[in-house]
Amino acid sequence: MAVRVAGLELKNPVVAGSGEATATEAGIRACLDAGAAAVVAKSVNESAAARAQLRAAEYVVLDEHLQPRPLGPAGRTDSLFCRSGLLDVELDEWIDTIARLDRDAATRDAYVVPSLIVADLEEAARHARAFEAAGVRWLELNVGAPHAEEASAGALRTGVDLVARVRAAVSIPLSVKLRAGDSVADTLAAGADAVCLATRAMAFVPDLETRRPLLGTFAAIGGAWALPLSLREVAKAHLAQPEASIVGTNGARDGYDVARFLLAGASAVAMTSAVITNGPAVLARALGELAGYCADHGVAARELVGEAARHVQTYEEVAIERRL
Repeated sequence: MAVRVAGLELKNPVVAGSGEATATEAGIRACLDAGAAAVVAKSVNESAAARAQLRAAEYVVLDEHLQPRPLGPAGRTDSLFCRSGLLDVELDEWIDTIARLDRDAATRDAYVVPSLIVADLEEAARHARAFEAAGVRWLELNVGAPHAEEASAGALRTGVDLVARVRAAVSIPLSVKLRAGDSVADTLAAGADAVCLATRAMAFVPDLETRRPLLGTFAAIGGAWALPLSLREVAKAHLAQPEASIVGTNGARDGYDVARFLLAGASAVAMTSAVITNGPAVLARALGELAGYCADHGVAARELVGEAARHVQTYEEVAIERRL
């Protein structure tokens, strides 16, 4: 089940993605207990203004008719719709917590990965250095936060310049979370060791009863329906950059979805919404399902990476093949 991501050997391809489920020490430990090879902690921001604006998170589950219900177990026809937030903690305190958790994770052959959403270049570099100095072994830079466009000007910042600045500040492996359509090539050229594709999309849902926006605004949406879209993003990135280290995300609900991401070109898969709605047990189930799939097909997890993507044909090639 071992795979290689960002120059690191992971014991399996299943990662607990950054979200509400990884916002506390207890939540992170629960994901480690479930067997995740890495747990990406809830993103933090060095800007007090950004924390103040985005701290009031609100989550609902939408059914297949876009009817909301409180956050809780969600099936494959449901979506997670949220106005997300950032950790409202002092960074120095969070750095100490993450460093301690990562030391504990190392005894399990796992990683705890801090995630930064950035406003100021130099502050971002300073905090990245602080994580490294504390002993953290892997860092995520989230430049694809779906909520960034809804934040006030200057509260959040995205772009390759951030990647380059943080890369210059630290030597530990750096993975960068991107939106669909962001340039993987430019991100890697700026110094990323891995990319995470792709963050959830922003959406708008009017409430039919109140005739007002659900959650009061535009919000991020994800669900199993997004999986084929995410798989295409991963496959395109893999075909364009075959040596790139890719973490797939957005749409995986079980171990078979993890296998689909691997076949598309991801080396690991971050499960986020599924853990938020259904709890860390989904990680353990996904690992069991993936292990069973690999055993049934007589392949190692790393052998799946990109296999389906490398057989993608143009429409013309498909038409010719079917005429033969």
